[in-house]
Amino acid sequence: MRAFVAVEVPIGEPRSVGRAAPEHLTLQFLGEIPPESAPRIAERLRPVGRGIGPFDIRLEGIGAFPSSSDPRVVWVGVSSGRAELLELARRVRSALEGTVQAPREEFVPHLTWFRVRSPTDRRRAFDVLRDPGSPPPPRSVRVSEFVLKESVLGPGGAVHRTVEAFPLAGPAGPT
Repeated sequence: MRAFVAVEVPIGEPRSVGRAAPEHLTLQFLGEIPPESAPRIAERLRPVGRGIGPFDIRLEGIGAFPSSSDPRVVWVGVSSGRAELLELARRVRSALEGTVQAPREEFVPHLTWFRVRSPTDRRRAFDVLRDPGSPPPPRSVRVSEFVLKESVLGPGGAVHRTVEAFPLAGPAGPT
């Protein structure tokens, strides 16, 4: 099964790019894992949220991976709550060490806005990256849990199913 660990984000403004609800900030992509390993992964993730309390994030600003000059993913950034997301991702990575392959890239908190898959997408990416008025409006979101998700690829795109949710149960962060 194809899996990842994420923070779910309620759907924001409607977009011209199709998307299944809810959106998510991926904390760690696990790739293809044997389905029988999901319970072991969930067991290792359960204690992670005990030391972190719920916190707010603010989604605003845009960027691109791998770069603005060669965009393959256009994303919305995280301004406040960034440190808490970085700590949550660090704890997830640490909990899964030795269970799944560690990510090669450093975690960058972001919400994928759209992927560049065609010349039309590429033009759109350059347009929105040049025009500071084009990103989605800023919004705040309360993070109170993270999830282990299964991603099933199909003809209409990926469908995500929550395998297990893990509450953040430490002292609450600032609101």
